[in-house]
Amino acid sequence: MKHFIPILLCLLSFTSNAQKIQKLNAEIKYGFIIPHAEDLRAVSNTNPIGIQLTYSQMQLSKEAYEICNCFFDWGVQLNFHDFNNPDVLGQAFSVSTFIEPILVRLKNINISLRSGIGTSYLTRVYDEEDNPENQFFSSPLSFLIYLQPRLNFQISESLDGNLSLFYNHISNGGQSQPNRGMNYPMLGAGVTYYFDRQPFPEHAPKKLKSGMKYYAEIFSTQRKSEFREGRDWVVGVGAGAYHAVSGINALGLGGEFINDQSLNQSEEIGNGFIAAPFISHHFLFGRFEFAQRFAYYASKPDNYTTNNFYQRYIIQYRVWEGLHLGASLKTHAHVAENIDMRLQWKF
Repeated sequence: MKHFIPILLCLLSFTSNAQKIQKLNAEIKYGFIIPHAEDLRAVSNTNPIGIQLTYSQMQLSKEAYEICNCFFDWGVQLNFHDFNNPDVLGQAFSVSTFIEPILVRLKNINISLRSGIGTSYLTRVYDEEDNPENQFFSSPLSFLIYLQPRLNFQISESLDGNLSLFYNHISNGGQSQPNRGMNYPMLGAGVTYYFDRQPFPEHAPKKLKSGMKYYAEIFSTQRKSEFREGRDWVVGVGAGAYHAVSGINALGLGGEFINDQSLNQSEEIGNGFIAAPFISHHFLFGRFEFAQRFAYYASKPDNYTTNNFYQRYIIQYRVWEGLHLGASLKTHAHVAENIDMRLQWKF
């Protein structure tokens, strides 16, 4: 994960004379916490508030446009979230990087979708004696993943207004327990300042290859074991295929095979083998891809979860022709399990 954010920031290495639009954005936010288990309902009965500051830029060159067959912003975002429960939940200070393709573009209005990943510092976490109610967080440093649909409208030559819907998720990626994670949607409103607003040039979209697309992948992370001290490796392989059903949407299926050593009851016996077929949906933005999988446990250890299904959310980038680098979040419904790093090869 620590290598993924710098890679996202360095994706756009264009010539120095490339046209670009630079922006600063500030937003205020208000939301609620999703109580994804009955024992979390009481502590979830609060409304987080937040402040967000963002620097972003948009490259206008044809090379940049062809990365996702659209114009898009990328940048760095700072967030402060107060969960309105200082003794139990505290606050979160976050820094993240994001990409934000424009999905709909009209004369003075556009609709975009920001997706980001980063790190959060949490002021209050679980402690068996001092803070047992906080089952959401157990590590002061945790991961932040979010989706943010945005409506942007021009106010003046240098100012835009915007309305946003956020879906935030914070968890520690399986590095310590409890790792139930927090999901909290928020509404936001803000203003964007343009250093130099420029008209959009007209670029023809790069034609995508039709037909089935096949891929194979490897992925890995570490999880804290419930049966012994320390963390154990989780290593997996997968394969699948998808077919585009529109310019940016594709549907597919595949399977994953995972060896989770943290599920072995001892170093000598037990196994952490998991086999899971899945169906998938893919957002395709040129070099970028955001995929969602719904998987069924065809095989799992006896000492593992009672869930029969899990979800996986993947964001990745094509580094070279065919080779993709990314990260994924595995969840059981709203409960996060771990975050992994992955390599994927498309045929």
